[in-house]
Amino acid sequence: MRYLYALCFFCFFTLSGCEEEVLYKTCVVSEPTQNIEWLRRRVQELQKSEYCQAVQTGNLNGRTVFVLRNCDPAVNSIDAVYDCDGNLLCYAGDDTCPNFSKEVRELKVIWTNGK
Repeated sequence: MRYLYALCFFCFFTLSGCEEEVLYKTCVVSEPTQNIEWLRRRVQELQKSEYCQAVQTGNLNGRTVFVLRNCDPAVNSIDAVYDCDGNLLCYAGDDTCPNFSKEVRELKVIWTNGK
């Protein structure tokens, strides 16, 4: 019986830690440019651009991110980084995401308008 009390006591303190773990939503879906509503609308807008536009997905600090960027080499632009819910997290390379290129993992193109 003492063993059971000790086990319960141990489990209680193990599971009731002081720090709250931050959990980020990962949005792993097939064809995110079609199955995530806000991203689908943005792709429809980007499709109309006269310049090369692209959407990339990657992992930034444990969360899925989407990077909307201009892929025309003649145009100087800043990439916008969004979370799964369409919230703007930062702009890659400026003060809000200064180390973006070093911190993002598994960055890959999932859509381009082909221009």
